[in-house]
Amino acid sequence: MVAVSAHLVRRRGRLPVVHEEAYVSPYAIVAGEVTIGGGTAVLDGAVVVAESAPVSIGRECVVMENAVLRGAGRHPLRLGDRVLVGPHAHLSGAEVGDECMVATGAAVFNGAVVGSGSLIAVGAIVHVGTRLPDNSRVPMQHIAVGDPATIFPPEQAPEAHRKVTEIGFTDMVFGHSTRDLDFRQSIAWVCRTYSAALRRSQKADELKGEG
Repeated sequence: MVAVSAHLVRRRGRLPVVHEEAYVSPYAIVAGEVTIGGGTAVLDGAVVVAESAPVSIGRECVVMENAVLRGAGRHPLRLGDRVLVGPHAHLSGAEVGDECMVATGAAVFNGAVVGSGSLIAVGAIVHVGTRLPDNSRVPMQHIAVGDPATIFPPEQAPEAHRKVTEIGFTDMVFGHSTRDLDFRQSIAWVCRTYSAALRRSQKADELKGEG
């Protein structure tokens, strides 16, 4: 059932493995060490990339239009069975249990664990290193941070930011602390380091004729 012209791309020497009973739109991109289970549908404009860690999508999932799913850094992305990922949602290096919904425009970041039966509502955020138990609810535009998680309403975003700072965003995502740097220095370090790693990876695939 995989679309004949589905855009399956080799990345770091690995090609996606898509179950014969899955559907990947020819207008989606699936790259690298990605596994997609039977009965799953990946719709137009979705991007599923094993950037530097694998991606595993279970059975009977739906990845809707323009969603972005990434295995990143030292954090694989794992979706259980029957997970609905809404349009423009963003999941990076997280673990999501069975029968979950990550709604339109929601984001789940590196090192997060979302228990089975959970709802991450429209525009909500599950931040780095956050752990949500089974059957959790993160309401629209709210921010979940920490282990155990605290859920902040939008007006308490500065408190959520302070909690993320305590966890250390670059510690979690890149395995390197930028706590001693100011904001501009931190962004410069991230861009310089990240772009160099991405360019090296792309060049390696091109040299192998696998781009």
